[in-house]
Amino acid sequence: MAADLPEYDRPPIVEVALSWQFDRLETAAPQLALAWTRFRDRFPRVEERLELEPSFERFDPAARQASSIRFQVGTLPATRFWFLDASGSELLQIQRDRFVRNWRKTEQHSDYPRYSNLRASFVRDWELFSEYVSEEFGTTLVPNQCEVTYVNIVPIANPGRLDDILACVSGTYSDAYLNEPEATELRTRFVLRDEAGQPWGRLHVTAMPAEHSTDQQAFVRLILTARGKPATPDTAGGLRSLDLGHEAVVRGFTSITTPEMHKHWGRKR
Repeated sequence: MAADLPEYDRPPIVEVALSWQFDRLETAAPQLALAWTRFRDRFPRVEERLELEPSFERFDPAARQASSIRFQVGTLPATRFWFLDASGSELLQIQRDRFVRNWRKTEQHSDYPRYSNLRASFVRDWELFSEYVSEEFGTTLVPNQCEVTYVNIVPIANPGRLDDILACVSGTYSDAYLNEPEATELRTRFVLRDEAGQPWGRLHVTAMPAEHSTDQQAFVRLILTARGKPATPDTAGGLRSLDLGHEAVVRGFTSITTPEMHKHWGRKR
């Protein structure tokens, strides 16, 4: 893990997700749900959600145009299981082709626990899940895509002026015809390259204005997701890609946000 990454005393982080995708397990939902027995002491709550669609970062033209639509055969429900701790701050998600470990900001747990701690929790719980899959299905899980997502909530006075927060938005126009925009959204992506200059993934950035339902205070939901192929097709390669993804998110966050916001968040380096 890089030791010289930008660091903030008061980062606006409200959620972090570390995720590995793997070849799909063809099993019924109840059999997959039995994995909860390995986690129930720390995650006593269980909820069901719809599955996340598979996501692959592809770079050759033919592969980029290939459809990612999944055709469901038979009657297996597209189920994703949430295992939550008592506070709802720690969350584990499993589905037939994905394993996700989340931290979410709550009143009881408002301080971001830092990536190294989240990574250690991810490794511990991945090993438990992999052990269950090996015993139950005789299958060794190998990550085929690794993903790091950071969700930030940034208050903003004018939802049309993303340039107050984002350095990559100029907020200028060629003439005076238009007034201030009512709201502005941003969706962009950047290619991530290895030391040899070869693409291994992408950093996806979205900035969406919204309002709090209680006080109507405007804010921007700034989401950065780094996703790509593991460095090698094994656990070590997956962890290496998580570390690279974390570095891309942190450096990318600093690059796209303004120096004024860095001061507000207490940038230390």
